[in-house]
Formats: sequence, structure tokens, C-alpha cells
Amino acid sequence: MAPVTELEIRSAVHEAVVRDGPLHELVIDEFVIGERGRIDIAVIGDHLFGYELKSDLDTLTRLPRQMDVFGDVFDYCTLVVTSRHLPKARQVLKRGWGLAVVDRTSEDTLVYRQVRRAQQRQSRDNLALARLLWRDEALRALDALGASGGYRSRTRDELAERLAAVTERDQLRAIVTSALTGRQGWRVAKEPHEGVATSPHGGVSSRFLARRFLSQRR
Repeated sequence: MAPVTELEIRSAVHEAVVRDGPLHELVIDEFVIGERGRIDIAVIGDHLFGYELKSDLDTLTRLPRQMDVFGDVFDYCTLVVTSRHLPKARQVLKRGWGLAVVDRTSEDTLVYRQVRRAQQRQSRDNLALARLLWRDEALRALDALGASGGYRSRTRDELAERLAAVTERDQLRAIVTSALTGRQGWRVAKEPHEGVATSPHGGVSSRFLARRFLSQRR
């Protein structure tokens, strides 16, 4: 039986999880988290959901570091693997992470199965979350809070630090999700079942690397 590829897992996740979600959610493939990493699928709505995919052709070598990075930002994190990785994933997956499996059947179809439901993470990093904002977004947020005095000429990182310091987690999440869903800078790509556009390599910001998936649900 042919190995299950990342593209096939991505398509299965979109079909099983993403398309059943609220219409207002923004779904982004290859979402960059500053200079720290890139998660395979991010779903931005009232909360932030992250999905990391491991195909038959992947290993779990980078997973421990990825769990730390993604867990700082996303409210709910899920690892999606093939059955090849399931035993190891059960051993190394952090508490609170969700776990799902995508496998190929004898009829050559893909089946998505949830093994463990993700729990809302408590130990998240407000600064990591604030750093998802572009500079102008962070400055607008500080203006709205009346907290931009002395910071209008500061760098993006300094603005993020200020914003993280003057907001609570729920307030900051609302600011970030509003900014992300309202962005006009996402590059629009085709839905996975129509073919996935090629993205640039690492070293660029999410302004260029993240791709927006427009909902086709009615």
C-alpha cells in the first residue's frame, strides 16, 4: 500500500475538521510563527487551533521543539499522524495535545480518526501571541487601548512586548484574531482538493508565507 503523504493528510484534515467549523474561521496553511517555526494548519476564530501533520515520509524528530513553540501560541493543538507514528506519538505527545490518525483503507480512501481530543492550554505565552501581529496592527491595538504613548516610533518587537504587558490573554487573543481575520495581505491559494499553490522557502514573514483558504461552505 502506498505511503500516506503530507498533502493527503492535509486534505483529510480540511475535509474532516476545517469544513465543519464556523464560517467566520480563517484557515491558513504553513502559518509562520515569527522566527520560531511554522505549523502546518492554523485555524483562526474565537480561539486559535493548530494542527501539525506527520506523514509516512516524516519523522517525529522535531516534534518536541515544535510542541513548545506551537503551545506558546495556540489555544488548542493537535498532532495528526499515520498509524506508523501512532505508538511513538502516544509516548512523546505532551499533555493537553490532541491526537488524530489518517490512514489509507484497502479501497484506497483516506480515513480521519480522532484518538484524543485537544484540551485548552493554560501555559501560553502572551509575547509569542502578540508577535503574530504586524507592526501597524500592534500600534493600532495600543492606540485603541490608550497605551501607545512613547511607543509610536518603536520596533515591531517592542510594540509586541508593550501589548503583551498591558493585556490579559483573552483580550490579547481577541485583538490578534481580529487582526488576522481582517488582513488583506494573505496570499490566496486554491483549496487543497483543487491543488495547493507553491509557497516560498523559510526566512520570510507570515505576510508572504501564510496562505488564506477561502471557505466554500454555504
